Amino acid sequence: MGYNILGINTSHNGSVCLLKDRKIDLFLEEERLSKHKHDTYPIKALKYISKNYKINEISLSGLTHHWNPKKYDLYISYLNVLFPEIPIYNLLDYHHLCHVVSSFYNSKFKKCIGIVVDGNGSCLNSPEGLKAETESIYTLDYLNPPSCIYKSNKLINNKEPISLTKVYECITTSLGFKWNEAGKTMGLSSYGKFNSNIPPLYLNGKGNPLIIDNLSHSSTDGILKEKYRYLTTSKELAKDLSYKVQQESQEIVGNLIEKYVKETRLKQVCCSGGYFLNCVANYYLTKRFPDIKFYFEPIASDAGTAIGAAKLLWYQKFQNKTIIPQKSLYYGPKYTKNQLLKGIQKYLG
Repeated sequence: MGYNILGINTSHNGSVCLLKDRKIDLFLEEERLSKHKHDTYPIKALKYISKNYKINEISLSGLTHHWNPKKYDLYISYLNVLFPEIPIYNLLDYHHLCHVVSSFYNSKFKKCIGIVVDGNGSCLNSPEGLKAETESIYTLDYLNPPSCIYKSNKLINNKEPISLTKVYECITTSLGFKWNEAGKTMGLSSYGKFNSNIPPLYLNGKGNPLIIDNLSHSSTDGILKEKYRYLTTSKELAKDLSYKVQQESQEIVGNLIEKYVKETRLKQVCCSGGYFLNCVANYYLTKRFPDIKFYFEPIASDAGTAIGAAKLLWYQKFQNKTIIPQKSLYYGPKYTKNQLLKGIQKYLG
């Protein structure tokens, strides 16, 4: 039967990962079953697992217990119904750690630094108030637990500048896309050029407060100041604005990597977090640093934290240093020929 650990991500791109004796036996995003893009809180995926697998322990990752405690409590109750008497380990305060563990244990690197860049991770208590993770860097090796050597945070409900990735999201929404459609901004950037009329969007690695305001109703998001919204009023300006945020953001990420590669003398880097879905930035990094070996986690979105949560619990529990990287991205349910034919017939009506 083996020992089965279930990793769950409750954030956007909700997902589940079934780790069976160190190997990924199943990975599934909720949207594949619910047909609701970027769906949160896996429900249908858990029903599938409860019918097909015996679970020994559950490792829970995500963000949502800070943003919606009542919904989180309801979800825990649901898990207890589906998996009665199964221990549940709460890793919701370790969002970036789950990201970096996922990429490291898939990278085949024995020792490296791991960088996580996303909109915001876990909310952490501090003397100044509640802070959301934005960028983190870890040193990683097989024989020791991950060690965080750098972390940037954004105070919640505070007017301080927004994070690197939130600037990219701000430009994305200003251009008329949804916040999670940054890939469209990335694609548009290839058609843009340097435009001296567009001021710097970043200052000291965060949003330039002269250009971008915090939204009053949001804890971490931003909006272009009114005097700069004309930049989205024509196709050519929109292309140039996309080019600007792409060039500036990838340079900042590159500078961060360069600094900690020099400090640690480690020339292997694994990258995770939503920003690294940006293949233009990834290509830029490989060209800028030809002597560095990069591993870009293919499931870099929050979906990948389900893998990280499962693997983190496994290695903490068993202290087994043998790593088995994933060899495929095809870990969803298997269907018979008859099931596929029925699905096609149903679709065709």
